[in-house]
Amino acid sequence: MSVRFVRRTGFTLVELLVVIAIIGVLVALLLPAVQAAREAANRSSCSNNLKQLALGAHNFNDTYKRLPSSVRPTGVTPLPRIAGLTFLLPFIEQGPSYDRYDQTVNWSHANNLPVTSKRIPPYQCPSAPEPARQDGDPQPPATWSPIVAVTDYAATVGVSPYEIAAGTPGPAVNLKALGLVDEAGLGALPKFGEPRLADILDGLSNTILYTESAGRPNVYRVGKKVTTPTSARTNAGGWARPASDISIEGSTVDGVSTPGPCAINCTNGVEISGSSFPYPVYGSEGTSEPYAFHPGIANFALADGSVRSISKTINIREFARLVTRAGGEISPTP
Repeated sequence: MSVRFVRRTGFTLVELLVVIAIIGVLVALLLPAVQAAREAANRSSCSNNLKQLALGAHNFNDTYKRLPSSVRPTGVTPLPRIAGLTFLLPFIEQGPSYDRYDQTVNWSHANNLPVTSKRIPPYQCPSAPEPARQDGDPQPPATWSPIVAVTDYAATVGVSPYEIAAGTPGPAVNLKALGLVDEAGLGALPKFGEPRLADILDGLSNTILYTESAGRPNVYRVGKKVTTPTSARTNAGGWARPASDISIEGSTVDGVSTPGPCAINCTNGVEISGSSFPYPVYGSEGTSEPYAFHPGIANFALADGSVRSISKTINIREFARLVTRAGGEISPTP
């Protein structure tokens, strides 16, 4: 009687576990590459958005012989506040939204909410989290609530009137006293005026027009969200809010306090808590700072229409030279 052996095919449990482990290793190796590719695409899209804003500002200047700066009466006021980004809408292919905007009332008025609650894609960076987040109006009698869409970009008003620390440790240094900024510390897009490209005496390629300031009104410090708007927030965020413009102040390297030696990516703004308005120190002014979710850099649109990436390690004094429009300084190469 012959004995027949039956050959069975398949994997043993050990072989299956080995295959699963190999696949896991390959996925772990591939995932960072996928994330890096996604961030590279997002960063490129962000640069394109800023390019669109800069070109829109040039077209606005060609049409009106001035740049699109914000109309922003200070303090508690019934007068309408209109953001420079609102004026820019027709020049970034958002004409219907601009046509529906009622300039006789504030951006938070019921007449304007159908427009200001709308997300504008060129005003948002794809690297920023929570794209559907909203900003609100802190001015009485209403209580702050999320009602309007946000922007991750900001016009540069100038250098803050507050002193900016030159380094850590060390005392604060007044940039005007050192001759590092012009008398007013003005940037390319000061509020409540009619700035022109001709006013940028430091050179269009040496002066920042728009900066990233992403994640607002949530407060971020060194990559981490530390507040939500209902508890505490930056006084900024809505694309229709003139308060979303930036006066450069700098922060400590941990982003906790201002002013300080860090110009980029330490915090996206000073935390405002409580319901009292105007706010202590800042009044009705915005509290944003340059901030991006790109590793190590932030993107900036210069007044010549170009877009540059600037390292987070840039010295605060050098950065201030790029912000001011007529200081007569020798600006660093971005």
